[in-house]
Amino acid sequence: MKEDNRQSSNSLLHWLVELQGKRIVVWGDLVADHTVYGDTTRISREAPVLILEKEWDTVSPGCAGNAVMNVAALGGHPVPVGILGDDEMGRRLRDQFEKQGIDTSHLMTKSAIDTAIKMRVLAGGLHTVKQQVIRIDSDGMYRRISDSGIGGRLKAALREADGIIVSDYALGTVRAGLFASLVRKRSLVSVIDSRYHLLEFRGAVSATPNEPELEEVSRIDFGDDEALLDKAARTTLRKLELQALLVTRGKRGMALYEQRRRRLGIPVAEVKEIVDVTGAGDTVIATYTLALAAGAPFAEAARLANAAAGVAVMKRGAAAPVLEEVGAALKAEK
Repeated sequence: MKEDNRQSSNSLLHWLVELQGKRIVVWGDLVADHTVYGDTTRISREAPVLILEKEWDTVSPGCAGNAVMNVAALGGHPVPVGILGDDEMGRRLRDQFEKQGIDTSHLMTKSAIDTAIKMRVLAGGLHTVKQQVIRIDSDGMYRRISDSGIGGRLKAALREADGIIVSDYALGTVRAGLFASLVRKRSLVSVIDSRYHLLEFRGAVSATPNEPELEEVSRIDFGDDEALLDKAARTTLRKLELQALLVTRGKRGMALYEQRRRRLGIPVAEVKEIVDVTGAGDTVIATYTLALAAGAPFAEAARLANAAAGVAVMKRGAAAPVLEEVGAALKAEK
């Protein structure tokens, strides 16, 4: 490998060490990823559908919860701020955070709502790989909770924070007004991931939209046109008053846009086999925010996030890459 590539890998390894211990608030929609596994051996007599014989199930933190787990796996100190229902799924999520030593004192538990759930059913016959056959989503209706409650938790969590991830999946936990009053005025790293409301979060340090989200927010349908992609990104960068915009592009890697700098294209990380891309965006924003909070330049933070995402997609489900795995992947590039 060329000398400049070796130097780049050494630099990324340096930042991988520096991001450890950084306190990152993760404010967003907490979802229970509920996965049910079973065998399909019969056809129902009631309807032309397969009968699933349930074998086991798992529950893991999804959406903003997955970003929390990624920050922890990479050696940071995540502080989740969000809402859970007073139900089994809410208790299981809180328990999983606490087992990882994650501070849960800024989570709200409300009996008036249910914890949001994404239930995936994976089925297959004997000795076959189980495949997802259906996903059932349950909106937790977090928007029913008043601003004052979550605002107080957010304000307290931010007091000693090095950075904040805003993980908005449009379920109602995140409010643009609270971002403007509590986050934007602070001199800390703030990175936005908003499914439908990105334009409402002006003044953050950075944002991490994927290509469809960028097309929607810029109102530019760029498809495969690289010039139009640049136009959409520059338009969004200006509208949101960002210092940098990191666009995730799937198999095309990433594109980083900074004020008064040319686009930096980052090829997709080399992986042995892509197993599951679920949650890769959460890995990107967690790694990117941690690195920025540690003082890394945008380009180095983006490259580190790309390497971490390359590890994440080799795992099944929304699995967080641990620090040692990312380090091993970077060393293998030398």
